[in-house]
Amino acid sequence: MTETDDERGDSEGLTYAETGVDIEASEDATAALLEAFGSDLRTEYAGLIDIGDRYLALATDGVGTKLLVAEAIEDFSTIGIDCIAMNVNDLVAAGVEPVAFVDYLAIDEPDEELTNQIGEGLAVGLEQADLTMLGGETAVMPEVVKGFDLAGTCAGLA
Repeated sequence: MTETDDERGDSEGLTYAETGVDIEASEDATAALLEAFGSDLRTEYAGLIDIGDRYLALATDGVGTKLLVAEAIEDFSTIGIDCIAMNVNDLVAAGVEPVAFVDYLAIDEPDEELTNQIGEGLAVGLEQADLTMLGGETAVMPEVVKGFDLAGTCAGLA
């Protein structure tokens, strides 16, 4: 197998493999998940459904390893912005107008300072993208999560 640019990383950084990520195993696991839905499931970044005179679209994404950057600089104020931006970008790329957002924060223990910074970032992202926050969930799961993870889902209309 020939190493791809994604697997190599750039000349100054780490490769996915060096950080413990097996891209091929990840792709195989995703394919196994999708098999359960049959051949009708599409895998674009934003799924669309006909709701009559318009299409409803949904996109879900998380902030991923940007959490590690935020931890390293001890500043979590921008990851909410990033979470919204990644979801909005997926909808816009599909020609969809983003209209609403929900977030999901999984955390090992309550931390008011951390969640306030995340919330402030989400508020900025909502304003920048002209979105409405419809709700979300904060799940405290000390036996499941180490640290925290932030993801969201954006709804849009086309």
